[in-house]
Amino acid sequence: MKLHEQTVLVTGASRGVGEELVKAFVKEGANVVLNYYKSKEKAQRLAQSLGSQVIALQADIRNQEEVQQMVEKAKQYFHTPITTIVNNALIDFEFNPLTQKNVFELQWTDYNKQFEGTINGALNSIQACIQDMKELEFGRIINIGTNLFQHPVVA
Repeated sequence: MKLHEQTVLVTGASRGVGEELVKAFVKEGANVVLNYYKSKEKAQRLAQSLGSQVIALQADIRNQEEVQQMVEKAKQYFHTPITTIVNNALIDFEFNPLTQKNVFELQWTDYNKQFEGTINGALNSIQACIQDMKELEFGRIINIGTNLFQHPVVA
């Protein structure tokens, strides 16, 4: 399936890499679901700037029900299922090296929050879309990681 025939879900898409991915997919002609958690104004501004090929939808990717509702709204809007998922979200991660905890301040709960967002979030998005992908006999799942935890260079 060519990219311009696809609907792509990008989680954590209102800033950074996610924002650039949304722009790139739109440039290639894909429909894009711009998922955000807290950045409503930024997400809506980005979606409006890119036109009707993009819909900004809020969902906490750690919440299976919210993810399922987001996927259903996207299917209604585009009249087509999601064919590509880009799991990109980092829950409550701030790209500011001055506010990052050092190794002596980190707690297991800090790591667990990121695991919940990246691993459970990816599972939830995949489970919400996989049946449609199976029926289409086509689908792409892209999981993105980052070294910004070790080297937070983005301001």
